[in-house]
Amino acid sequence: MKKLLNLQDVLDMCRVGYPTLYRWRKSGIFPESIGVGKLLWREDQIIEWMNRQPAPGVPDATTPAQQRRKAKAFRGRQEAADAALKRHEVRRKNTNLNPRKEKMS
Repeated sequence: MKKLLNLQDVLDMCRVGYPTLYRWRKSGIFPESIGVGKLLWREDQIIEWMNRQPAPGVPDATTPAQQRRKAKAFRGRQEAADAALKRHEVRRKNTNLNPRKEKMS
């Protein structure tokens, strides 16, 4: 008979917390549990699933559309940072051009 793993065994084996496992289950990327009333998984299914996952540090396999969205989001963040830097430089320049006038007594 195949070994069955309970929730804590799976969390330890995958080295994740319950919220992450819940997200994976809900999105359908994690194997379905086989327990009724209790979360149980077959050990061989979990091992097989883990072997299909990319190794840590290896870029995840994304579709070209996902890669474009990530690049667009990065460009947006970069443009926002550049704009903030430019505003700061303009303020600094304007402050240096118009020093406060000292009160004359």
